[in-house]
Amino acid sequence: MATAFQMKRLQYEEQNLEENSDQLPPNCSYKKTSNLTYVVQYIGEKGTPHEGAYIVVDVDLSGSNGSSGFPAEAPNITFRNGFQHVNVYPMGKLCMYLSNKETFTAGTTLLEIFSGINQVIHHPTFHDPANASILIQEGGKGYDEKMRDQAKKLSQPQYRVL
Repeated sequence: MATAFQMKRLQYEEQNLEENSDQLPPNCSYKKTSNLTYVVQYIGEKGTPHEGAYIVVDVDLSGSNGSSGFPAEAPNITFRNGFQHVNVYPMGKLCMYLSNKETFTAGTTLLEIFSGINQVIHHPTFHDPANASILIQEGGKGYDEKMRDQAKKLSQPQYRVL
């Protein structure tokens, strides 16, 4: 259950998203699905290995195991549809500062989270992979080629949610 402070902060976040929607990446759309959850859809940017793909993410602000949740705690960020990426664990959880309890700060806004997810998708970091198995050559395919194959699949209409 959300505290009064948390509800006030979430109201601020909603207003901030509406007033500053022009600061979101142009390929990003979102929908609030409950007081503490959002579904966010990114369309893979032109000229990237993800071009045209519908990349769908669930952002859960409720916290884990009865904890205080957002903004005191990092959100749970989970990719749908088996999305594979070097910075996403095989089960779909994002492995970056946006979802890490040690590096997340309470001043981080939803606008920054939604924009940051897009940044991670299109500008992966390879030095500390969450999913190293997709970096290993399978049948001679490199990482970008695997991402392009995935984008072909995820560009189908059934993967679009927003």
